[in-house]
Amino acid sequence: MGAFFPGEQAELESRLQDHFTRVRESLPSELFPLVEALVLGGGYGRGEGGVLESATGPKLYNDLDYFLFTSEPENEALLEWVRAMEREETAALEIDVEVKCLPKSDVAEASSSMMFFDLVSGHHVVFGPEDYLAEAKSELRPGCIQLAEATRLLWNRGSGLYFSRCRVGQREEPDFVLRNHAKAKLAFGDAWLVLQSSYVASCQERGRRMAQVVLPEGLESLRELHRQGVAFKISPQALGELDGWGRLEAENRALRALWQKVFLRVERERLGLELRDFRSYARAQHRLGHGAPLWKNPLLALRDRQKRGGHLRPVWDYPRGALYRALVLLNAEESGEGVERFLPPEERDGQGFQGWERSFEKWWHFYS
Repeated sequence: MGAFFPGEQAELESRLQDHFTRVRESLPSELFPLVEALVLGGGYGRGEGGVLESATGPKLYNDLDYFLFTSEPENEALLEWVRAMEREETAALEIDVEVKCLPKSDVAEASSSMMFFDLVSGHHVVFGPEDYLAEAKSELRPGCIQLAEATRLLWNRGSGLYFSRCRVGQREEPDFVLRNHAKAKLAFGDAWLVLQSSYVASCQERGRRMAQVVLPEGLESLRELHRQGVAFKISPQALGELDGWGRLEAENRALRALWQKVFLRVERERLGLELRDFRSYARAQHRLGHGAPLWKNPLLALRDRQKRGGHLRPVWDYPRGALYRALVLLNAEESGEGVERFLPPEERDGQGFQGWERSFEKWWHFYS
């Protein structure tokens, strides 16, 4: 097993090492005191990076997800270097390179956050002490991921299914649809493992656990879909080439229906509510969002009204509660009926579910 891939990939590993050298050399010396550590997370950081086999040889496929630890995450000079590095290395590697600046204190509760649990469990330090996250790793408590993390994961992957639904049939979009379908397949099983307090950082180990898990009637397909999702993450060509839009359209329909079941199952557990179907979820007189305190919700809505030309509804469940409600309708309703209660109605630019694509994508980017 290589440092960044499940198998040996000497050429790609060399390419990543050259990339690390460029990153270190590009960091201005006057910024050294601000950077406590630059850590590569994600699949490549854990040694499970995806490799795309192409006619010209193996290629990198997944994003490179960096975490830059600093006591000054808003420092303008540091952020200027970060943005320049992201642009230059994205162009050089032909995959997205993204950096999140944050203080080390953010990983203090890594056991309850899926993102930080994954990062602390497996990573590669590019700049800074090799043992920078060793203490945080020693304090990890498996099985403590919050249900809100499963909700957020499913919301993001359900959003990908909606965007794919809008793009099925568009000649330039097959890779987008295939990739988002694969991510959803993986997320269904991952969310189920969170429900069972069995989530681990390694996607291959999650695959082994899903192969053994007992599933209720109606959700038996999660096991095979998760296997496909793991295979695609490691080897993106595993799902095969596009053989016509008909198959992907049918798959999208089936995945959206399954997404509804898994999402509602997680939300029943998280909220302690009796949610019969997606319509009762959308109409629930209960705060579905999480994170922002109640007093802050209307202030966020007011800010969005002033700076972004509109706001979501209801303001007492702002902003994610509104987006959760909109998504369950967008993934189910052909007409898009009822979505105007949650997204700004003036932003609709067409009929049916597709008329909300630009609006939902706009707000999803703000709050994902």
